[in-house]
Amino acid sequence: MVLSVRLDPATARALARLARRTGRSRSAVVRDAIRRLNEGAGDKPATETVYDRLVPLIGVVNLGPGDRAARSEEILRAMFAAKRTGR
Repeated sequence: MVLSVRLDPATARALARLARRTGRSRSAVVRDAIRRLNEGAGDKPATETVYDRLVPLIGVVNLGPGDRAARSEEILRAMFAAKRTGR
């Protein structure tokens, strides 16, 4: 199969350097890169959700005491009082 790909100049130079360094054609380098990407893609589920991506971060942040909603009036009064005395 013939495939035409447009590369930006930096990627084209990198491809040419890699082909020269490894003694392979540019096509062989691209085929190898696609094969490696495809092999690595098998590690991740095809239907990865946003939740799946955020799992490592869940529980990392400590927002302080969990009773803020119940004490919201008390907290706001304290904040306003602090602002009044700060003027």
